[in-house]
Amino acid sequence: MSRRHTSKKCKLSYILLIIIILMIAAAAAAACEIGEHLAEIAEYRGRAAATEIVTAAVDRTMSRCKDEKLYQLVCDEKGRVLSAELNAASANRLKNILTEEIEHGLEKLGEEGIAIPVGTLLGIPVFTGKGAAFELGVQQLGAVTARLSSDLQSAGINQTRLTVNVTVTVSIRAILPDGHNDITVTEEHIISDNMIVGEVPHTYLAEHTCIPQEDVV
Repeated sequence: MSRRHTSKKCKLSYILLIIIILMIAAAAAAACEIGEHLAEIAEYRGRAAATEIVTAAVDRTMSRCKDEKLYQLVCDEKGRVLSAELNAASANRLKNILTEEIEHGLEKLGEEGIAIPVGTLLGIPVFTGKGAAFELGVQQLGAVTARLSSDLQSAGINQTRLTVNVTVTVSIRAILPDGHNDITVTEEHIISDNMIVGEVPHTYLAEHTCIPQEDVV
């Protein structure tokens, strides 16, 4: 009887050991899948947050710079437009304000982090957006870059469309439990769109890279 009892105990031990191994394997697989899902969500949420910050910063900057003359027209003695050029001083003021607004937004994002509900992290549609929030830290990487460019296009008889665009690039790092995810966002916005009446200008400044304010004479 003792041998049978010992044999049963051994079998139970083996079964229990197998169950424990299977549970550990399942937990490891689930953790790996959740980690991959977390990285994907961090990428999406981080990109969306950075895009929202840039868009809001552009709107605030244009409100602050609504009286800035971003370009100037050069005309001949008959009043015909010869060229259209970005105003370097105004362009640099706008760039500096925009950079300041974006960095302020990124600083606030760094303080608040990215909140991901546990239900969303599980990847089950019915639980999406539910449960306690799992917060990820966010850091700004490098400096914010802002680049202005202008474009002239014919818009009909004796009419030319002049647009001024700003291209902004920001980089952030989402801190994950097992590492980090670096995210770079580039956004282009039209900040000025005007019609010029007259012949198409002979020349125009197609591209302008902002010079630091202290270098502008």
